[in-house]
Amino acid sequence: MRTITQTPSYRLKIEYDDMAINPRIDYDNFGHMACWHSRYNLGDKHEYSEPDEFLKDLIRDSADADEVIKYVKSGQCPDVTLEYDRSNREWALKSRNNAFEKWFTEYTFSPKTINGSDMVKECTLECLPMKDLKNIADKNNVILPLYIYDHSGITISCSNAYPYNDRWDAGQVGWIYASHKEIAEEYGKVDEETLKKAEDTLISETNTYDYYLRGDCYGYIIEKDGEEVDSCWGYLGDLREVIKSMQSDVTDEFHHLFDHVDYCQMDYKENTELDDEDEFEM
Repeated sequence: MRTITQTPSYRLKIEYDDMAINPRIDYDNFGHMACWHSRYNLGDKHEYSEPDEFLKDLIRDSADADEVIKYVKSGQCPDVTLEYDRSNREWALKSRNNAFEKWFTEYTFSPKTINGSDMVKECTLECLPMKDLKNIADKNNVILPLYIYDHSGITISCSNAYPYNDRWDAGQVGWIYASHKEIAEEYGKVDEETLKKAEDTLISETNTYDYYLRGDCYGYIIEKDGEEVDSCWGYLGDLREVIKSMQSDVTDEFHHLFDHVDYCQMDYKENTELDDEDEFEM
């Protein structure tokens, strides 16, 4: 006798999450992301109107006065110098005006007050070009450039090399960074190994943010006999990797559904009937 047994009908639907949480706001991030863009609010919230003001503040927090003074004294900056004026017996902080091809004295300091002086540090920071501010900031921080490509949507990348072959729709938008102090707190010390770990973490956080900006945000719904029995949202990433994460999060009852997803439709509907006679045919 042929009998038909009705079994529960399961349906798995994977959908785009149109209310995805922003990983730069709702995640506990290791790094800090400072961005500037005329049309988009990107990265972490900050109050710096210009990138050079951000770098100055980063140096204020991470480098002492002697580090900044030594950088200029040693001649590492081609446009700013700190020289001793023997005739006046004072130190002169000078900057080069490339338009006039002349050096101008910006500040003078007494020899007794220059070493370890926060005032000298501050005056020097005001004179330094952004390239040299970045060089000083690099000494006590891991700082990676952020680039965006803005064409029918935004994508962001973290790379020491320019990642996009497009000078019109792409460019640097800011930095992602972590201080050596934060690295020591996270990994116990600062050395070549932990600096590499910190860099990898910053790259990973940028990739996560990129998924969010591109809309690679998903959730799943599981229905049993037409009624929703489970759902979860907030998955970011490549769809195939996301499905693996979803599968690891569900109970054993639903685990098998994720093995049969149609990636084009992001859907799987299980058969509703089981033919007892066919089941035992060999």
